[in-house]
Amino acid sequence: MQIVSLSSLIDASQDEAEIYQYLSSFQSEKNEDVQVFLHKKAIPNETRALTRTSLVVDDENDNEIIGYFTLLVKPFEIVDEVSKESRRKLSGDKNTDVFNSILIAQLGRSDLYKGKVSGDAILEFALENCELAYDLVGLRIVCVEYGDVPYLNDFYLKNDFKILQMNKNQKILAYLRF
Repeated sequence: MQIVSLSSLIDASQDEAEIYQYLSSFQSEKNEDVQVFLHKKAIPNETRALTRTSLVVDDENDNEIIGYFTLLVKPFEIVDEVSKESRRKLSGDKNTDVFNSILIAQLGRSDLYKGKVSGDAILEFALENCELAYDLVGLRIVCVEYGDVPYLNDFYLKNDFKILQMNKNQKILAYLRF
C-alpha cells in the first residue's frame, strides 16, 4: 500500500477525464456519499484548494484504489453545553466559542478491499497526514463529523476520538488531540 495525493495525479496528467475514469473505479455501495465525493467532487475541490484528497492504492495490483481520505482546515462553533475545560483543551481558551481543526471530511474503503484492508488502516494514514500538519503549523485538533450511526460511533471511539457535541446539522462531532 502507498499513499498518492490527488493533486500529484492532477499535476502529472494531461487529461483530467483520465483521472475521473481512474477515480470512478472506486466503489462503496454502503456509503454512497463517500463514492459520489470521490467520483464527482474531489477533483474540483482539489483544484480550488478547498480540500486535499489522498488515495490509498494497492501498488502490487495495478494501483487499484483501496480507499481514500480528504482533509481540510475547518473552524467549528462550540455549543453551549460543552464545558469550559473541554473548550480550553480544544483552543487554549476556556471562554472560546470557536476552535480550528483539521477535519477528516471523507474517509472510505473500496468494497473490493472489505475484509482485506481495515478502515483503521486508512484512518491511520489520514492521522499520519494530520500529524504532519500539526508538526508544520501546530494545528493539534483533528475532527470527524458523522451521522448518529452505531458502527461509525464505535469505529471512531475505538480509534481514540472523543465525542464533543451534536452539531446544529445533527451530526456528531468527535475529536482527537495530538
